[in-house]
Amino acid sequence: MDVAVLLAIVIPIAIVDLAIRGFAIYDMSKTFDKRSNANKIAWILAIALVNAFGWILYFLFGRLPVEKTDNEESWD
Repeated sequence: MDVAVLLAIVIPIAIVDLAIRGFAIYDMSKTFDKRSNANKIAWILAIALVNAFGWILYFLFGRLPVEKTDNEESWD
């Protein structure tokens, strides 16, 4: 396989992975004060160090539910 073709495949995948990983860490920082210390450290390590599976696991299992404020309209 030609190196240029390989780079054309790998570079966009790496950019998307870094962008989603960055968003996962940003989302984690928004709810940082609502978590226990061990939970914070574990999720940050999982997002940062575990290739694509870290941020996938965070979005599936680690996100806190959104709290509804009083001035939001209800769709019920």
